Amino acid sequence: MFKSAKLLIPVVALALVIAGCSSEKTPMQSTQNLAALSGAFELPAGATLESASFNVFVGNPSGQHVNVHRITADWAEMTVTWNSFDSAFDAAVYGGFTNTTVDWYSVDVTTLVGQWLAGTYPNYGILLDQDLLDWPRTLYFSKEFGENPAYLHICYELNGSSQCVDVTVDMDTYVLENEGNANYGAVEFVYTGRYAEAEPNKWALFWFDLTADEPELACIGDRVWYDTNCDGIQDEGELGASGITVHLMDCEGGILGETTTDAMGYYQFCDLMPGSYKIHFVLPAGFYQAPQDQGANDAVDSDADANGLTICTELVAGETDLTWDLGLCEEMETGCTRTPGYWKTHAGFGPQANVVSQYLPIWLGTAGGAKSVAVTDSTLAVAILDFKYAEATASNGILKLYRNLLAAKLNVAAGTSGAVLGTAVADADAFLAMYNSANWSSLSKSQRAQVLGWASLFDQYNNGCIGPGHCESDPYGEDCGDDAN
Repeated sequence: MFKSAKLLIPVVALALVIAGCSSEKTPMQSTQNLAALSGAFELPAGATLESASFNVFVGNPSGQHVNVHRITADWAEMTVTWNSFDSAFDAAVYGGFTNTTVDWYSVDVTTLVGQWLAGTYPNYGILLDQDLLDWPRTLYFSKEFGENPAYLHICYELNGSSQCVDVTVDMDTYVLENEGNANYGAVEFVYTGRYAEAEPNKWALFWFDLTADEPELACIGDRVWYDTNCDGIQDEGELGASGITVHLMDCEGGILGETTTDAMGYYQFCDLMPGSYKIHFVLPAGFYQAPQDQGANDAVDSDADANGLTICTELVAGETDLTWDLGLCEEMETGCTRTPGYWKTHAGFGPQANVVSQYLPIWLGTAGGAKSVAVTDSTLAVAILDFKYAEATASNGILKLYRNLLAAKLNVAAGTSGAVLGTAVADADAFLAMYNSANWSSLSKSQRAQVLGWASLFDQYNNGCIGPGHCESDPYGEDCGDDAN
C-alpha cells in the first residue's frame, strides 16, 4: 500500500566504524529558489519534473561499484529486518556509482522519482547493493550521525522557470543476512557489501517523504467463450459463456476480487492500483480449458493453464488491458459409447466442438483394400454418418454398415472397449475391402443378411444396449432392440 500516498525512499547500507569524516554537500547545478526541506515534498500543481538525483555520503570507500534499485514493499526503519524485508526490491538497476574516496556520490534517479510522483509505482524507497560481495564493504553516513545525511536533489519547471529543492532522508538503515531478525534502525552508519569473504551480505535502505499524485487506475479483463473446435482461438460464431466465476489475484495467489461473466461472456476488473495481477477462471463442470497461447493475436487466444490461471502481468497507471480470455472445451465422458448422431453433430459443423477429426483417418474396410473407404476428414465422416455418401438410399444395407461401423470405430478410438464386438469389426472390414455400397443390389441374400447383422450389432453397441453402456452426454441414444439406423 502507499504510505499515506507519499513517496518514501529507503536505503540499506553497510556499517563501518569511522571517525572525523565530514564534507559539504555536492554543489547544486542550480540555486534558483533553492530550499532545503525536512518532511514531505510535494511537486507544485502545474510543475514538470526536470531532474532528480540521489545523493549519499561515503565515509569509508570500498572501491566497489554500488547499484541503485527500487524497493517494492513497505518497511519501517525501526522494525525492518533481513527476514521481514524478504528481498523486496526490483532487480532492475536505476543507476550506480563506484566509490573510491571519502566524498558525496550522486546518482541520476529522474526516472524513478518521476514514476513515484506519477503513481506508476508506490514509493517505498531506494536500496543499495554492491556488485562484488567481497571486502571491503562500503560505509555511508546515516541521518543519526548528524552530519551529511542522504538527500534527493529535485529540480522542476514551473511557470517558465527552473526551481530546485533538497529533500533529506526520512528513514535509513541496513539489513544483515546472517542476523535475519536484527534491526539496525538507530545506527549512525549503514553498509553495503561484505567486510570479508565469510561475512554476511548487507543492503542499505533509504526513504524520502514525497507526496505523490493520485495514480490513474487500471482495468483488466475480457471474455470467456465456448471454443467449439477447441483450437484456443476465438472464431466467428463461437458464443460467449455467461455466469462463469472469475477471480482477480495477486501474483502470490491471493484472491483480490471476484466477478462473473455477463450474457456475452465478458468480464472486467477496474479501479485497480497499478501493479501486478493474474486472473483465475473457475472451470465449469463438463468443460476444460482450450490450448493456451495459440496463434499470433493475443487479443483472441485462450490465456489460462490447466488450472484456469493466467501468468502474472503488470498494469501501469491508466492502462486498460482487455486481452485475458478463456476458451472452454467440452469434456468427453470416457468408457461409454456414443451414437452416429452424436459423432455427426460433433464434427465441426455446428456449435459443438469438433471431436471427430482427432481420430481420423479411419478405414471402413482394410487399409488399402480395393473397395475400402478411407475416412480422412470430418466432411466425409458427416456424409457417412448422415446417409449422404455415395448411392445414399434408405434400403442400401452397406451404407447402414458404413454408418454404424464408423461410429463404433470412433467410440473405440475415444477409449471405449470394443471387446463385446468380438471379431465382428475385423470380419466387416474384410468384407468391405471387397464390396462397397455400389455392390449392394448384386449381393446374395445371405450376404445381405450378414451386412445387416453387422450393422445391427454395431448399432446396439453404439446405443449402449451391449457393451460398456451409453454416454449420458449423448442425447441421440435410441431404445435398445431397435433395428440398425
